Amino acid sequence: MRTIAHFTNSVAASVAPRGFGRRAVVPTSPGMTALVLVRHGQTAKAILVSDCGIAAKAVWVPKAMVTIEVPSERGILIATMSKSFAEAKNLHPRFIDPTLFNQATREVLDRAVARAATKRNFYRGHRSPHARHDSQNLFT
Repeated sequence: MRTIAHFTNSVAASVAPRGFGRRAVVPTSPGMTALVLVRHGQTAKAILVSDCGIAAKAVWVPKAMVTIEVPSERGILIATMSKSFAEAKNLHPRFIDPTLFNQATREVLDRAVARAATKRNFYRGHRSPHARHDSQNLFT
């Protein structure tokens, strides 16, 4: 019987397992989060923000540590930062009481909350469900 010699420069290529013929969704930034914050003050290098809308609970956040989605309307911000930094500053995706604001600011707040939730789901790797399977032909 003949044996096959194993070479040291050969590499076995493995194929990634695929579930149900779909490509696996991998989280893009598992350490990132998007929060809705209320701006209470600002300097050249930092922003005074709170996650509840109460100025007494506001904290200073360096602008270098966050990415703020532009434009910010009526003091409502969507800030992207690392989860560990948000926990260190005690910022969480809390419920901002809409009764603290007038009707126009409430509408901006509702849009910001929905946008931040969408961004957090994107960072986690979640996709919105759709009826069409990826392998179906669009033109049939």
